[in-house]
Amino acid sequence: MQLVQLQQVLPAFEAAGYAIFAISYDRPADLGGFAERHGITYPLLSDEGSRVIRELGVLDRDLEAHHAAFGGSTKPEQLGVAYPMTFILDASGRVERKLVEENYRLREGGRLLLAQLTGPEPAQPRDTVEGRGREQHLAVRAWIDSPTYFAYQRLGLGVELTIPAGWHTYGPVALAGYQPLEITITSEPSGARVGAFPWPPTSTFRVAGIAEAFAAYEGSIRVAIPVELVIPRGTGDIRLAVEVRSQACSATECLPPSSVVTTLTIPEAPTPQ
Repeated sequence: MQLVQLQQVLPAFEAAGYAIFAISYDRPADLGGFAERHGITYPLLSDEGSRVIRELGVLDRDLEAHHAAFGGSTKPEQLGVAYPMTFILDASGRVERKLVEENYRLREGGRLLLAQLTGPEPAQPRDTVEGRGREQHLAVRAWIDSPTYFAYQRLGLGVELTIPAGWHTYGPVALAGYQPLEITITSEPSGARVGAFPWPPTSTFRVAGIAEAFAAYEGSIRVAIPVELVIPRGTGDIRLAVEVRSQACSATECLPPSSVVTTLTIPEAPTPQ
C-alpha cells in the first residue's frame, strides 16, 4: 500500500532531491509483477533470504506474536519479514536518520513522509479532500493530504485558521479565565488517532491592569497534524470531524468562547493485490 502511494508522489520526492528504493524479502519475480501491476517505476530490491534485513538488524523475530496480537496467523514464507522502517541516506550512502513504525500494520502516507524529510509545511495538494467552516470571527479550512486512505495509514491533516483584522485568538496556552485555541479530531467510525504536532509561534500583547502577557494569533495560521487511521480494511468512507475551539478578542472586547466544526469525507482506496 505504501509502495503504491510513494509512486503517486514520486515527482515530489525527486523535485526535493530524494531517490526512493524499497527493499523486501520477496522474490524478484514477485516484486516485478507487483511493480508492473501498479505502475511502480522506482527500484524494488529483492532481499530473498533476508540477508540484508538481518545485517541491518531489522528482522522481525517476533512476527508470530505480532500477527497474533491482531488476530492473524503467520505463514512459513513470512518469517523473513522486516520491521517497517525507513532509512534516509545522504549522497555518500551514510544513514542520516531512521523512521520506525510501532507495528507492521501502520504505514506513513507518501506526502506525510516527504514532509518528515523537508519540513512539515502543510501545503494543500490539488487532489485533496477539503472541508470548510466558519463563525463570525474565525474561518477554518481543513484538508487531508491524500484523496483516499488505506487502513492503518498515517496521513497529514492541514488546518488553516483565518482571523479577521482587528481581532485575535489566544494561543494553545491561555491565562486563567480565557479559552485557549484547541483542535479536536474525531472520526466516524472511530479509530483516528492524533499525533503530536507543533503550533506556530504566537505573538504577545499586554492589557492595562493585567501583569501577565497574553499569547495570541492574528491573521492566518496553518497547523500540520499527523492522523493515524487505525481502521480495519473494508470500512469504506470515513468522516473526520475537525473542531476548533477559540475565543476572539479585540482591543476593547472579548467574545464568549465558540467552536467551528468542519467535516472531511475520505474514500477508502482499493487494497493493492
